[in-house]
Amino acid sequence: MSAPVREPVARDVPPVPSRFGFAFAEEGGWAACLRAVEDEVTLERWDLTRPVPSRSTLTGEEAGGVGGLDRRCGVLPLDDGRVLILRPATGGDGATAGHGTVLAAEPSGPGLRITRSWPVPVMAAGFLLAAPAPEGTVVLVTAEDERHSRIWWLRWASPALEPIVRIPGVLSGGVWLDGGRTLALDHASAQHRTAGIRVDLRDGTWRRLWSVSDTTTDRIAAYSPRSGVLAVTTTSPGAQPPGTAQTGLRFPGGGPVRFPDALNRSERPRAPLAFDDAGENLLVRETRGAVEGLAVYAPGWERVTAVPGPPGMLWPPACWARDGRIHLRFAAPDRPPTLATVPHPPAAGWWLAPDDLGAGGSSTSADWAGAEAVELPGPAGPVETIVYGGPGWRRAPRLVLALHGGPLAAWRLEFEPLFQHLAAAGVAVAAPNYRGSTGYGERHLRPVIGDWGGPDLDDVVHLAREIARDRDAAGLPRPVVLGGSYGAFLALLAACHAPGLWSGCAALAPFTSAASLHGSAPGTVRDRVSRLSRCDAPGGPETGRDVLRACAGLAAPLLLVHGTRDEVIPVAQSRALRARLLELGRTEGVDFDYLEADGDHNGVVQAWPPVLREAVVRFCLTAERAYVSDQERR
Repeated sequence: MSAPVREPVARDVPPVPSRFGFAFAEEGGWAACLRAVEDEVTLERWDLTRPVPSRSTLTGEEAGGVGGLDRRCGVLPLDDGRVLILRPATGGDGATAGHGTVLAAEPSGPGLRITRSWPVPVMAAGFLLAAPAPEGTVVLVTAEDERHSRIWWLRWASPALEPIVRIPGVLSGGVWLDGGRTLALDHASAQHRTAGIRVDLRDGTWRRLWSVSDTTTDRIAAYSPRSGVLAVTTTSPGAQPPGTAQTGLRFPGGGPVRFPDALNRSERPRAPLAFDDAGENLLVRETRGAVEGLAVYAPGWERVTAVPGPPGMLWPPACWARDGRIHLRFAAPDRPPTLATVPHPPAAGWWLAPDDLGAGGSSTSADWAGAEAVELPGPAGPVETIVYGGPGWRRAPRLVLALHGGPLAAWRLEFEPLFQHLAAAGVAVAAPNYRGSTGYGERHLRPVIGDWGGPDLDDVVHLAREIARDRDAAGLPRPVVLGGSYGAFLALLAACHAPGLWSGCAALAPFTSAASLHGSAPGTVRDRVSRLSRCDAPGGPETGRDVLRACAGLAAPLLLVHGTRDEVIPVAQSRALRARLLELGRTEGVDFDYLEADGDHNGVVQAWPPVLREAVVRFCLTAERAYVSDQERR
């Protein structure tokens, strides 16, 4: 006898706060970031010298009213407590207007106030760097467009920026190699590769500093002024797991870059973050399946020591302060991104910044649904899966099987706003890291390279069959398959090739085949498709994996969403699928729903706009179709 079907019970979801754009003062005494709650963006400045960091804020209205602060701004705290804000100007359509402003905020009572501004005449994007000397001097690095970047001096005594040098290509990153004369930056050329360059700010000259080859991406990750050791990364094949970069160390006195086994031969990919004050130890971020942790590499001992901490996700930049404490961005399923402080000596009791929402109340971990990582049996071995819905997630009234982008990516144990809204509506979520996911070693990742929609699709269908069997026995609807970007392509293939397994399919910013994406995407995306697929190989394994050819088999209701300003996967991909469905006699509004959002790729994939998010949640709650069980079919 089947269990009665319980209707989902939605609960209110508090506004979702997010912190991003972290930056730290040169001496580590201050941090700054931006905090967004829906469309309201606030600047936060943190005093890191106290046992418990304290916060001052600057709201968008205080920074100049409408358009004063937005998600495109960048911040830089200075050692004296002031904060600089880089604000790109936007046009009426929301696109970059090609110029901007640098604002200076100073302490004022418990908060901050704007005191000065410098116009930036030409800028599409940029970032700020405080010079070690002389005091009060800052460097602004701007990208004028995709072809040129410019470096400027910003001096407090001058009302205008002073141009230093214009460099072909796009600049990013940035570490000081001396007392304020020489800067090392990542430089992307017109061929879309990246190398490290050294810029002399006194004479405006530059030369290549770190490069392996014309086909690799080579970056500068960290530098210690005390020891002179430079940490770099490269995508050149080596001992590191596929899909990750090698980490190398360049020591003073010349000689080749060393690639320590301890940093590159581990099954847990490691990426450099920051040196300690003495330059004797390197802080690294370590991927452990669906979670990330911190570890310390001691070059003199060739030893890596894990730093205890809560399960979750970490992001650069990191600050390893003079007092031994570590500060960086952290998130967990029930904790939106926030400032984390690791005590000295390291302990599991990290300090996490509170998520105050002001007059509307406060947001704590109790407001958000928790999640756990479990292992589910797959056709080629265990598949680690992040599940929302508690121990009974398999028999929740509604269930979503969520597929990540990539293909070389993974779900992590972090805060996912869309999953929180689904959980609040009573929808359980299972987010599997099928083959092709990063963080599980070469044997798990390698099968999908050159075989998109092959082993990963096999894993998805296998998991769905197991889940559907349990739900059939309980008289519950079969799962909805939901994916974004590459995950949307995979979700469409799953819905086309195994139509009886699903109650619905939600595809956010999909492409229809590797070959069609290669032919229509921007250069950087096209290069990635070339490296990771065999879209140009006649008769190759991906030849028949075309959603436009397979969609005649689609039986479940479909929600198809794309952003009109998608800069990664052109909206023409979804428009072509819509046209094909209409050719097949499908009725829009009955068999499928098609939405175009005024947004970019990430905005749609993450379902940031409230209207889009509500549409996805509503679809996952109500998608129904008539189907027979596998037993009845036989």
